[in-house]
Amino acid sequence: MGDISRHRDIYFHIREITPEDLLGKCRLSKGELTYLELGNYLTDVSQFRDPVSYIFSKQRIWREKVIPKVGDKVSALRALSVLAGAASLAAGEIIKSNNSGLPAQVSKYAEPTLAGLGGLIAIIPTDTYAGVANADDWIDKMFGIPAEQSAGTGAAKDEHHYGLVGEFFRSFINGITQLLFADNVQNKVKGDWGNLDRIPSNNVTDIFKDFYTQYFPHEHTDQPPYVWDASKRPQYPHWYAPSKRGRTLKSLDVGVMNAVDYHYIQYLSENLSAVESEWLKLKPQDTDGRQRLLVRMGKLCHGIEDWYFHSNIVELIRLRGFRPVQGNGESDEDFLQRFVGAIAKTEPEFVNAGPVEQLRLKRILFRRLRFPFYEKGTKANSAGIISNKQPSTLSLHHAYPAFPSQQDTSHTLMHALENLEFKVTHPSTKAPPSSLPPWVPAIIRRLATASGGDGQKLIEEKAKARGVSAATILSASLFPQSQQRDSVTAVILDVLREWLPLVVTLLAETERQRLIANKDPLLWDLNAGAVPAPTNGPTDSETNKQLDRHTKALKRAKNDEGFTENNYERATRYLLEDGFINSDGRDAIVHAFEIDARSQKLLKDAPGCGGFLMQFSLELQKVLDESDAAVEKLNKNKNSVYDKSSFNDSVNEIIGSHSLMSKDTLKSPPFFDDAKVIASVASSSVFRMMLQVISTPVAGRRMPWKAVLHYFIRYPVNDGGWERRAIDFFKKNNRIPKYEELPELDRFATSAFASPEAQQPFVKPTKDEELKERYTKLELELSQYRYP
Repeated sequence: MGDISRHRDIYFHIREITPEDLLGKCRLSKGELTYLELGNYLTDVSQFRDPVSYIFSKQRIWREKVIPKVGDKVSALRALSVLAGAASLAAGEIIKSNNSGLPAQVSKYAEPTLAGLGGLIAIIPTDTYAGVANADDWIDKMFGIPAEQSAGTGAAKDEHHYGLVGEFFRSFINGITQLLFADNVQNKVKGDWGNLDRIPSNNVTDIFKDFYTQYFPHEHTDQPPYVWDASKRPQYPHWYAPSKRGRTLKSLDVGVMNAVDYHYIQYLSENLSAVESEWLKLKPQDTDGRQRLLVRMGKLCHGIEDWYFHSNIVELIRLRGFRPVQGNGESDEDFLQRFVGAIAKTEPEFVNAGPVEQLRLKRILFRRLRFPFYEKGTKANSAGIISNKQPSTLSLHHAYPAFPSQQDTSHTLMHALENLEFKVTHPSTKAPPSSLPPWVPAIIRRLATASGGDGQKLIEEKAKARGVSAATILSASLFPQSQQRDSVTAVILDVLREWLPLVVTLLAETERQRLIANKDPLLWDLNAGAVPAPTNGPTDSETNKQLDRHTKALKRAKNDEGFTENNYERATRYLLEDGFINSDGRDAIVHAFEIDARSQKLLKDAPGCGGFLMQFSLELQKVLDESDAAVEKLNKNKNSVYDKSSFNDSVNEIIGSHSLMSKDTLKSPPFFDDAKVIASVASSSVFRMMLQVISTPVAGRRMPWKAVLHYFIRYPVNDGGWERRAIDFFKKNNRIPKYEELPELDRFATSAFASPEAQQPFVKPTKDEELKERYTKLELELSQYRYP
């Protein structure tokens, strides 16, 4: 997941440039375009519910969390072998009864399988086996089981399938969605998000229920993991090789990866056709139907936009237009190095950077035009191992989307937290770096003035420890003066740490770094940055204290205000009463913490959803800090620029990965503007063409959407092209061009609508379900790797 604000900004562009008379002909208003953004947004945040990642994470949890805590590791591994053997031999045939007399987690498998394991079970100590079996049950409930093994339907199936962690995210994000989009939030979010036209909260509720689903690669134009072992992907050219479309006598080996060119474009074109067909059948008074079609359009636009944000297409556009062209005796490697060197001398993004940053930008550009080499996967690294023996290969002729590697997961998920942290902490881009979100002072004041004074005592205690008066804390504005900002922030973090430890851990990088360093809060400098974890003595005492705080914060008790609630519910009530959230959002977030509290009781000494997320965030922070340290080291080495290794010790720069390729994050350079411009033009043009065919239908004709997408998603032409004209327009005018300012777009749309393909009958979409089913089946394959 990149920065969801990039897609929101494209929506703002669409809202600005779409003519109101065209909207009127389609019975739409400018304000209703928010539904377009809601569909786009929901596609992105649905990535927090990814069964494939959840299921595959189970092996790591066994290896790093469960087994190290079992005293008799030999017996534990034997018990695991029983579970693994039963799981594979039973082929997923789960039985409901537990009448075999064996521990429950094994008895759920078919009896014939268990009979052959009786001898091995007999030699395993009962207490060890029971502990491992209980852990296995905890893992299933927390992270779900493959869809094909899920029992029940609807909500019951969701909980089995997605696990409690997935359901926690669903409820929590539901609350955030209400906060951002619902019209009955009184104290609305400031900054750019505050520029959204709000929509009725009951519509937000209904749409969230139907359109918050889960991650699917094709909805984001990601390179799919259908062939799980990456080293085997070259054997499947119909997915991973470049297509033949776009080849000429001079360019015999160029193309867009088949996964995108054949499968994803088919998915997009089929569903664009479905939207067009259904829209034309709507009755004039069917406002709800049009709004839901806008949501679907937003999801489809998301896939189009992600192609430019998550692939090497921008770099290839630059490369194809580079002059002088590659000479007859010039190797591809020499040509690439000449290209990178020339860009660094002429491109303002590079020229205006300091020497260190310029070196980093050159290295990123070089690596974005390469393809990784993978060694064969192992049981522990079944997705393949990035080779440290074979160099990466060139990718000068292959337009391909980024893929999430195992190493890349840390960057992808943690970056989502970083972006959330940025949005919440900096509601305005002009806010000082250590400014506090507007809701924090509000709920701190409510806590201090609540009947009974428990909050006031907490604030006074923490302020006194920092040498600050409680009055200073309570009177601090959103942006306190620089001389008191750090001390005020430190006290507020101290209060939040005791009261809402999950919030402060997930949203404050400085808190994660403190926990990793295992430093007492009073001894921690907020501006210290990453500090290596201690190597001697206990390394997790502060983390354990934080987990204990969270467990305590989840316990409900009657307070002096007369409410029986836990700390998180109390804070959410304050947000509601002060107008920062609506009642639907409050209910969703309260439900998330009900799930957390229930999960906390599953297994003694095991964390619930919140505790797990806290621990997970610390692990990811470690990876990012180590990666940042690796980048600093690389930035001191000029030879790192043209290093061909797929992995250079930084997860931010793994060749082919999202962390390297993405151009919609806070660290997107080079060519962020290029990606933003052409993604905006492509997405807004597709939407414009949809409105035009809806506003002026022609009997027997429909827009040939596959031809449209082939025009926008293609290997770049050698000269000219709408892509370069759009980028040049932006450079000259410092704004993204409107549809009318690139006349070739309308000429193309007119020609496409007059083509023979436009007379083809509508065919019901099938590719979306096919690709979803393929990703769902991957869950069952990965469940085989759940044990070490």
